[in-house]
Amino acid sequence: MSTAVPRITILDGAMGTELRARGASVPDYRSSAWSAMALVHDPGTVRQVHSDYIAAGADVITANNYAVVPNLLARVGMTDRLEELTRLACQLALEARAANSRPAVRVAGSLPPLDTTYQSDLVAPEQDLYETYLRIARVLAADVDLVIAETLTTVREAVAAARAAAEVGLPLWVSWNLRLDAPLIRGGESLEQGIAALQSLPVEGYMVNCVPTGLVRPALELMRRCTDRPLGAYANSCEKAADQAALDATAVQTLSPQQYVVASERWVEAGATWIGGCCDTRPEYIAALAARWH
Repeated sequence: MSTAVPRITILDGAMGTELRARGASVPDYRSSAWSAMALVHDPGTVRQVHSDYIAAGADVITANNYAVVPNLLARVGMTDRLEELTRLACQLALEARAANSRPAVRVAGSLPPLDTTYQSDLVAPEQDLYETYLRIARVLAADVDLVIAETLTTVREAVAAARAAAEVGLPLWVSWNLRLDAPLIRGGESLEQGIAALQSLPVEGYMVNCVPTGLVRPALELMRRCTDRPLGAYANSCEKAADQAALDATAVQTLSPQQYVVASERWVEAGATWIGGCCDTRPEYIAALAARWH
């Protein structure tokens, strides 16, 4: 029986926390426009972060449009700049790719939570979500190779994002955020429910993200029982966290890049072929993943 490891696609690592670590303007995600502020004040740093992930070995980089959504832009009086800042986020990623010698790197756009991250109680009705995701997707479609609907806390966000991506013809990967005590979607629905709701929509594969590494394998095993589509994960740089406040404050035991690689080996055993990093994973984490899996 063959034990060959399938081709692993390496995603990039954190953007918001990485920008903050480099001194860029990234205020608190609960009360500001988070990483979108770096597009306004520190675009060169955004471009450099993309470039560093490409140099580290990422096969897919995600444009910094995660916080470029109406509700977050309204917090800083920039509701009229959604299209402009989305285009800028894409352009910075494309410039980073052009400046490196890896033209096969794919640029993804983000279809993120449309209100405060992790707050499933703030998620709008599906049709409202669809209309905003479609507005974003129409801008992304001019520049990106695919979109990732990420850090989702409900099934209806995924359905709305999938409908919008299909409308503009963009390949879509769906990634859910989980509760910290169980492999359940953060809002309480099961991963099985999520995959069932998307079966008739053109979703290329499923992931989980922005979670401690210890939650990933059980989630992958659940998803593998429901689908034969590709699976993946991009986790935070810790194995577990007592609560969201501990994660936000990085009041957790941080994994080294090599420890993160060891965690990724368990994910591959469970069927993952798309692997990257989320909050507090830096280019050295992606370099370690690329060294292990490429």
